[in-house]
Amino acid sequence: MSLDQLKEQVADLDQNEQRELIAFMVSLQTARDSGFKQNLARKIDDRDPEHWVDLDDLRKRFSE
Repeated sequence: MSLDQLKEQVADLDQNEQRELIAFMVSLQTARDSGFKQNLARKIDDRDPEHWVDLDDLRKRFSE
């Protein structure tokens, strides 16, 4: 199957199936990227409140 054929099939998927495919592809990409994993782990382990984001600020940022 060519990439163009694959794109056509993806375009025919409903929105939920496309989201599931996107999540799958991102998980594949991040599984292969050790730098991403290390960076994410560092951010999760960060205990410095200066680096934290308020939940209300996040809601405002992503609701726009």
